[in-house]
Amino acid sequence: MNIPVILLAATLAGAGTIETETEKPYSDEDLYVLSHIISAEAGNCSEDMMLYVGSVVLNRVEDDRFPDSIYEVVFQTDPTLQYGPTEDGSYYKEPTPEAVEAAEKLLEEGSVLPADVIYQSNEILGEYYTHLDPPPGVGKRMYFCK
Repeated sequence: MNIPVILLAATLAGAGTIETETEKPYSDEDLYVLSHIISAEAGNCSEDMMLYVGSVVLNRVEDDRFPDSIYEVVFQTDPTLQYGPTEDGSYYKEPTPEAVEAAEKLLEEGSVLPADVIYQSNEILGEYYTHLDPPPGVGKRMYFCK
């Protein structure tokens, strides 16, 4: 019996790949909240609009002037209500598949906007960064500001 050959065969037999599920870099709650607010704010709009809306949320989480979690940013009411869909109920509707994809992308890769872009509105708030137009008949121009 040749011991080195047996050891080599045993080593090679165990050399197959084992597929394991990788851990997500975000929680289910983060995905739920971000996808719902993206859908409520920009669900009928372009991928860029959805990514920009979600990016403002993520940028606020990182900014010292806002709460430290996605949930707290979206539901912030002090000093004023930050996201109207949390009050009018549209936040609670099932998010579009595209909004879920946008949220997953942002949670995995981070904001697509500069870190200091922390406002979105139908009017310019603070220093203007850029704007996007929704599809015809869907809504107003959305401004993203510093």
